[in-house]
Amino acid sequence: MISDYLKAGYPALLVRTHEPERFIGAALKEANGRTPYQWDVVRGFRELGNGAEWDEADPFDLPNVAARGKEKAVWFLKNYHFWLNEPPVIQALQNNLPVYKTKGITLVIVSTEARLPLELEREVVVLDFPLPTREELKTILGGLVESTGIEPESEEAVLDAAQGLTWEEAENALALALVRQKKFDPHTICTLKAQMVEKSAALQFSQFTETFDTLGGLENLKEWTLNRFKNRRPGLPFRGILLLGVPGTGKSHFAKALGNEVGWPVLSLDMGRVFGSLVGESEAKMREALKVVDAMAPCVLFIDEIEKGLAGVGGSATDGGTTQRVGGTFLTWLNDHTSEVFVIATCNDYSKLPPEYTRMGRWDSIWFVDNPAVKEQLDILDIYLKQFLGKALGTLMGESDGRVKIPDLDGYSGAEIRQVAIEAAYNGGDLEAAAGFVIPISKSQKAQMDALREWARYRTIPASRAVVEEARGPRRVQL
Repeated sequence: MISDYLKAGYPALLVRTHEPERFIGAALKEANGRTPYQWDVVRGFRELGNGAEWDEADPFDLPNVAARGKEKAVWFLKNYHFWLNEPPVIQALQNNLPVYKTKGITLVIVSTEARLPLELEREVVVLDFPLPTREELKTILGGLVESTGIEPESEEAVLDAAQGLTWEEAENALALALVRQKKFDPHTICTLKAQMVEKSAALQFSQFTETFDTLGGLENLKEWTLNRFKNRRPGLPFRGILLLGVPGTGKSHFAKALGNEVGWPVLSLDMGRVFGSLVGESEAKMREALKVVDAMAPCVLFIDEIEKGLAGVGGSATDGGTTQRVGGTFLTWLNDHTSEVFVIATCNDYSKLPPEYTRMGRWDSIWFVDNPAVKEQLDILDIYLKQFLGKALGTLMGESDGRVKIPDLDGYSGAEIRQVAIEAAYNGGDLEAAAGFVIPISKSQKAQMDALREWARYRTIPASRAVVEEARGPRRVQL
């Protein structure tokens, strides 16, 4: 990955990687006849490949040491980023850059991060060393199969689970699966990937229990999404969806349930936790989070109430443009990423969402999730009565001899119907009384909800088929 830069005579590169030894091993094959050196702060430096002894080199003097060394050389400096912001180091590098170009010397800083001082941003090229490819993971798996004699039940499932791990992490995860399960178990391998996600402050590896069976209604959205997964193929855009709608209508529930329906892990991205106080910290956090997301593919990325994460940090007038840069990083990734990551973002207030987030092409589609229709209301009520009362709606009605009546749930969201079921569980199953304790947001904030529906009418796709059908005819309550 660095051969072209060496041939072009670049004097300084910074390579981001969590696998310095694997990178240096691969880079040595691209040295093109240059003399390779390696340096670290503990051992000093030495020429590689000839058994040379380590020699001392102070970090502050290292740029000068390299300049006085052999021509046509490449220096691999491990973790040298710790000194890059020191004024003597900045000046020494600037003084020696012409010398490096003349003598054909390239410094390659091998680091896990790339925070360059302003003085060096235009001089140092930043590259990312990729994680092991699928073919490389297949090589690791093949070596373990050959040494143990144990064949994987599904090689593709194992490789999917291992994708995104470093070489060493993949070896350890596969070995751990053999120790625990006596087989190459994809679920065990995923536990190590979950630990990787937890190291990112903005991401959470979510173990949701929701399924489509516990989510009433939204037939259009369910069918469209499952078809998207079934028919995806290389070269066909596969981005994600934006769910706009009334609070409590199942947007988050749908995102949580989708992962279980398609068998993909779900990562939750907290946009608010991306933002930091240091200059450049927020952008770096977003890039790192998205890098982890790509590594976790195939997966579902869930962003709840995306408008709050973007609008709640002060805007460009007070944060120096940080929000725009972070948002731009996310939108660029959303447009360009090739990993199998399906993004689901929810939004309750379109007025706080920047217009560039509603442009088609950024999303595969934009859906509006409204309050459920009559049939969906009964389905949702039935689901939650089973959960909290232990009885289906039909059973409750049959046992009551007409004493229990179905309340008018017009304008109630799924979350509000859930609360009705909880109240009914506390009062012996009296649904009408339970509904009286739940005031729907469609009544308490009617103007805002009507404005949201009007905005969405010609800009979004309705998530519920029943809601559309009911809008064309009279309401009827049927069991």
